[in-house]
Amino acid sequence: MAANYNRIPIVDAARRCGLVLNDRTLGRTEVEASCPFCGDHGPGKYHLSLNTDKDVYRCNLCGEHGNSVTLYARMKRVTNREAYEDLTGGSNTYLLPARSEPRNTERQPAALAERDAVYAEMLSFLTLSDHHRTNLRERGLNDERIEENGYKSMPEREADRRLLARLVRADHDLLGIPGFYTRYGEWTLAGPNGFLIPVRDKDGLIQGLKIRLDTADAPNRKYRWLSSRDKHLQNGTRSYSWIHVTGDRTRKRAYVTEGPLKGDVASYLANDALFVCTGGVNATRGLKETLEDLGITEVVEAMDMDQMVNPQVRNGILTMRKEIMKIPNIKYSKYSWNPAYKGVDDYFLSRVAAM
Repeated sequence: MAANYNRIPIVDAARRCGLVLNDRTLGRTEVEASCPFCGDHGPGKYHLSLNTDKDVYRCNLCGEHGNSVTLYARMKRVTNREAYEDLTGGSNTYLLPARSEPRNTERQPAALAERDAVYAEMLSFLTLSDHHRTNLRERGLNDERIEENGYKSMPEREADRRLLARLVRADHDLLGIPGFYTRYGEWTLAGPNGFLIPVRDKDGLIQGLKIRLDTADAPNRKYRWLSSRDKHLQNGTRSYSWIHVTGDRTRKRAYVTEGPLKGDVASYLANDALFVCTGGVNATRGLKETLEDLGITEVVEAMDMDQMVNPQVRNGILTMRKEIMKIPNIKYSKYSWNPAYKGVDDYFLSRVAAM
């Protein structure tokens, strides 16, 4: 007789434990909740990540982690068996086995906390080449800010990429981490040569990495997300276009622009002004939610000036503007500058040079 399997959704377990959930994140793969273990209670404090795909939890501050059963057991001070029986109503059921993915289905990224841990360790093993450092200096960044932001050069040789994967895999599971995949049974790293740009969320966690390419096949294709999407048959994982937050996160005025590196540079040149950056003019998924989570009361649009001659860019910006203005009581304005400078970072740099 076949066994009767039953999932225990992590959100259901969290509700039964009395955890405070961030309603705006309900329905997402990662639902935010207040952590009961490190005392992050308070308005707007949601550091516990509930992964609804794997039904596991992890605190981005204190690192506590587990599954639906262990969460309930800890909160109710009972054994795991007692917690399981309580959660399942005492029925003779078992947890679902790990779900296998169809070979033609794209693998979804691992939870934010897992991605942040893997990418942070990965970057710690890498260095920044002299020509990449020169590029960043020419943009206006000093060495201290370059180190603080964590830019690193991609390993160019395949042997170095395999070694990097081996080092990171000693402490972390690479399945579900965009950029990594297996080749001839060994983990390695995908992606073109260039330097890596950490793309961080509102709490400073690394959501993903973007590559500034050494050589681009087109002027508007200088950046690509670190992804192994096309290696899904080799344990590869897709990436999404994450929203990047840089600068002083306590400020209530946020500049919105396109591109994480552009935002990093502009923020530095504007005395740590808060910048919230999309991955592209049409890649605005999560932008409104990020602004709301940051508690922003004023948004300053600082998109590239090519909108004046490019209808596609202009239409994308108009769509973004309408979405942001749905935020209750938001103050919205547009920042304009000499169109001889395409990006806000270029314009800020020209002002610094003129001083």
